[in-house]
Amino acid sequence: MGKKQILAVDDNSISLATIEQELEGDYEVIPLNSGVRALQYLKKEPQKPDLILLDIQMAIKDGIETLKEIREIKECQDIPVIMLTSNADKQMVLQSSKYKIYDYVLKPFKKQELSGRVDAALKKISGEPLSQRVADGARSLLEMEQTGRN
Repeated sequence: MGKKQILAVDDNSISLATIEQELEGDYEVIPLNSGVRALQYLKKEPQKPDLILLDIQMAIKDGIETLKEIREIKECQDIPVIMLTSNADKQMVLQSSKYKIYDYVLKPFKKQELSGRVDAALKKISGEPLSQRVADGARSLLEMEQTGRN
């Protein structure tokens, strides 16, 4: 079996290049620079990614709108999604949680944080029901609220 596929969606080319650089040794990274392109890719490609990294703040179609549409694609309902945000507004992350996000990473991120969260998500999903993954994501969001980390 080949490397696990990660769909990375961010309209900032520097962030996208950083994600690719940080994860390319361990994973096959598919970089896309917009939510619209991500949706086109997911509808067209028969092979779905194992995980999606999705930036919240993007032009034209933001990450929350994109995530909502991803969840409407039957084959994509259970793909774990890690939201990326540099947004200090925690409400955006909390809003995305209703669309079953697995976790979030604040930008700028450290390599260890990004790869650690990706590794944890991919290891955990192999035998864990989606309801548990959603509960874990909600717990992570609560921790963010309690620690006040933006």
